[in-house]
Amino acid sequence: MEMTQIHDCRTVRIEKSATPEEPFHFVDSGLPNVYLVGIKYLVCECGSVVAEIPAIKELMRLIARDVVLSPLDLTGEEVRFLRKRLGKKASEYSSYLGFTPETLSRIENGKQAISIQSQKLARLAYCIFSEDPKLIECGRAILQPILEEIKSNYKKAKIVLEMDKDRGWRELEAA
Repeated sequence: MEMTQIHDCRTVRIEKSATPEEPFHFVDSGLPNVYLVGIKYLVCECGSVVAEIPAIKELMRLIARDVVLSPLDLTGEEVRFLRKRLGKKASEYSSYLGFTPETLSRIENGKQAISIQSQKLARLAYCIFSEDPKLIECGRAILQPILEEIKSNYKKAKIVLEMDKDRGWRELEAA
């Protein structure tokens, strides 16, 4: 019977630096395509890896910004990433996007494609709810074509407003 040798990873780890030639694959982001350069990480002969990642909140914010601004279609993993970055439960987030929780689950798990309109809405929801000042302009860019389409189909209706007793305005039903 062969004895498995137990070791202490802290004593046998090798320190490495992530470089442009050999970037660190940041799988803990939840996305398969995120790589970091300029950090230190420790690798053990058993395969365990421990990375020193400073300013993690800023890093995750920048990853989310990159996902939102990407011209490529959103993947299910990216939809999940944005939802989790907002701290939203699947049931709450699915209602923002006009899905059932089951549909959102299928999208996040790659079993169902997400329409272009829903991708825009997911990006816009992140722009608004993340409160990232740099994404406000992105939100406007997403909304502008939608507003233009609404304007082109809009037929002017009568808007009737009434001053009430408390000196506040209220909308009346158009006659």
